[in-house]
Amino acid sequence: MTSKIELICAAINSTRQDPQLTLSEDPGRIDISGLMSKLTLAAWQSAIDVPCRLINITCKDDSDDLIRPADGIAGSLHRLSIIFTTNSIAPNLFTMEGWRSFLYSESAIESAELVRLAFIDEGFETMAFRVEPWIDLISSQLSQKKPFDSESSPRRQVRSQNTEFIAPARIEPWILKTPSPPKNLAVDIWSEIAAKRIIASLANELYRDDGVDKVVLFGQPPRRIAFGVFNNASDSISLLQKAAKWVYFDAKDIEVRHTFLSAELARDWDSNVSFSEGMPVRLPGALDSANLIYKAHLRSGSKDTLKALADLRKTLADEVQKVLQQTRDLSSAVWRDVAIAIGVIAIRLGMSNIKTVEPLTSFAFVYFMVALYISVSYAITISTDAKFLEIANAARKSWRNKLYAFLDNDDYQVLADTPIERALIAYRNAKNRTACVVLCVVFVLLASMVVELRWIDFQGLQEAAFKFVAGTYDRLEDFLTNFLREKFPPA
Repeated sequence: MTSKIELICAAINSTRQDPQLTLSEDPGRIDISGLMSKLTLAAWQSAIDVPCRLINITCKDDSDDLIRPADGIAGSLHRLSIIFTTNSIAPNLFTMEGWRSFLYSESAIESAELVRLAFIDEGFETMAFRVEPWIDLISSQLSQKKPFDSESSPRRQVRSQNTEFIAPARIEPWILKTPSPPKNLAVDIWSEIAAKRIIASLANELYRDDGVDKVVLFGQPPRRIAFGVFNNASDSISLLQKAAKWVYFDAKDIEVRHTFLSAELARDWDSNVSFSEGMPVRLPGALDSANLIYKAHLRSGSKDTLKALADLRKTLADEVQKVLQQTRDLSSAVWRDVAIAIGVIAIRLGMSNIKTVEPLTSFAFVYFMVALYISVSYAITISTDAKFLEIANAARKSWRNKLYAFLDNDDYQVLADTPIERALIAYRNAKNRTACVVLCVVFVLLASMVVELRWIDFQGLQEAAFKFVAGTYDRLEDFLTNFLREKFPPA
């Protein structure tokens, strides 16, 4: 059984016999106006007679009255309107005119994932959407479409001075993902438009002068060339797609490759030849030359990268060495202060044989001053180190964003962050240990000062300390004895 879609396509093809036919198709609507023969009217009546709630066909005569096509007068003017269900993600199109309008609409291309055409038997696929034959009214399963990446847009590389003559917003709709079927009318129309869009994306500037579209190529010397008309699009579309892929399908160096290719196109270009006409001849050699120049650019960039990595390694080695030197200096300073405290205590113990009645308040003052000196010295050292580490950390963040942005986070973590973090851990451990030592020394000095001033009884302090130690020892001995008895009971 012939479907309603096939009947409508047959009726449209029959209507095309009128040389004065007017046909336009917008999403979900076709308007046809022309002189129709008896066979054409019968074809439209057959299409109307097949019921379908998703497609509505109306026919009017030259008096603008609604009629059945079978009741129309052959050879007279008739107007038909076909309204059908469609959507922006999967548009359905009956005619070549609708397909051409779709390809010229950037908003339609941007939202479409699947396009179904009633006038083809075999589909194809671009990098932006699929094209399939429209056979039935069943909706296809659609997946989530990837968002548009504005960084790879040709409009970032091609400047335009006219809103009607601009580079395409995306290059993906004009690149085939799968080989195109032979003798496909939809592919021929697509190739014609794709060639124009790709050629426009390879220039440096587009403008219109006295109604003539022109392009500018920045090279030695710069060229101002008429855009012209591209012929044999189906024969050269593969070469144009190759050039577009090379320029736009790697977001890192689009500007560099676009500049190299446009400069090679400008070299030895005959100004009397339009851009579109000369492209099939000049593009193969220009693309090969630009590719070689780009490889040389990459080798030069690799040398710069290796030099930057060597500088990074040297700088990081210096930073790690500075942190380790701070750790050694902190330990040395603390042990120097401990030696001073030990010296003061030794001197006082050497004076213990001197008979005196009055307490040595002057020596108590010495204890206090030494304790104060050690505390202040340690605090200044710690604060100075903290300030240095803060400045070094800010400098490293500046390196990361400005000098070594070519490294991803994982590589930078391995090369830079990990060695410095290990050095900082060693410094923090040393700081914690030295802080404990300083606190103990200061406590001993202050305790000695209190004893020297006889604010507490030294003999009583000794006895209390001895009782505390003895009691602790006894409790520990009892605990261990009970523990061993529980774990290892006597036989």
